[in-house]
Amino acid sequence: MSKDALDRLRRRIEDLDGALLKLLNQRAEVSSEIGQLKGKDGLSIYDHSREELIFRYLAQHNEGPLNTSEVSRIFGEIISISRELQSNIRGDDSEPHIRSAADSDAGMLSGHTSVYGILGNPVAHSMSPLMHNAAFRFLGIDAIYLPFEVQELQGAVAGMKALGIKGASVTHPFKREISALIDKVDDTAERIGAVNTLVFGTEGVRGTNTDWIGAVRCLEALLPIKDHKFVVIGAGGAARAVVFGVTTKGGEAVVVNRSEKKGRALAEEFDCAFVSLSEIESARGDCLVNTTPIGMYPEENEMPVPKGVLGSFKAVADVIYNPIETMLLREAEAAGCMVASGFEMFLFQGTEQFRIWTGKEAPAELMKNLVLDRLKAQ
Repeated sequence: MSKDALDRLRRRIEDLDGALLKLLNQRAEVSSEIGQLKGKDGLSIYDHSREELIFRYLAQHNEGPLNTSEVSRIFGEIISISRELQSNIRGDDSEPHIRSAADSDAGMLSGHTSVYGILGNPVAHSMSPLMHNAAFRFLGIDAIYLPFEVQELQGAVAGMKALGIKGASVTHPFKREISALIDKVDDTAERIGAVNTLVFGTEGVRGTNTDWIGAVRCLEALLPIKDHKFVVIGAGGAARAVVFGVTTKGGEAVVVNRSEKKGRALAEEFDCAFVSLSEIESARGDCLVNTTPIGMYPEENEMPVPKGVLGSFKAVADVIYNPIETMLLREAEAAGCMVASGFEMFLFQGTEQFRIWTGKEAPAELMKNLVLDRLKAQ
């Protein structure tokens, strides 16, 4: 490239920067006016539904070359600064989310930074750190979320208590085992028999479960749960959450598992039928739900059931979200089934965790866009 051509492109960048600067300042002026109106009407600075609409609009109208997550990051910072401007106008520093997202980025960690994390083994594949850290930054919350690959669970819980960790997600293989190591298990988690969320406080460590909320929202996007039959593969923590959600919402569950002892125990606990995995062809229902890790990255070319059984179901759901489209879902779609990825379950259980930890509504669209783009880039 000649020097003249490079200079022309640089001048064009300068012109665009000038135009962007002018537009950003115009946007700031309008945002400040909105802050004044909110102050007069006694409205909160943070409008969750409005900001979700902005991210949804941007995702729908983005024509590239920036991808959706890059656009979300840019506008996340713009919106955070706009919120800060509105707060300054009102002279209100009572809300924890008024600071710019940049103020709570990794480079600004301090002794006041709240620490959250995920306990599991393995956890390198988890998208939870990406999702929760984006939400913390967007809302200007001085917090960070870290992956903890745990070798010895009892020591990990004791260490987190000693270090003043604020909260944690719990994933495979610890969702059942951890109940005996914490101070309190709430009624929902006790009924499910699995914990996926920890809250650390002055009275000890409390365990709850948000997986079932994610499962219900995911399945209801396929078909109504009430009066439909769901064949659930697996007998671990995720299976327990799905069976609890289905039966709570008026559906019928059938447990399918390789280990008859574990499968029958789960089925009897929730008053459900049991079918051995070796006899999956005999299982009948409206929706098949895989809750096992079979087909998860990096073993994407595996399926928990023979593809010949898929045509017996109207719908197939997989709790796996990495990859978004598992081999099971590809084959199910080819067989004419409606399908649902575990991504929605993952997103909704995570936004509920965020609400429990912070008391704030999570920026779901931002979190969704970031994780989807990361998964698609793998």
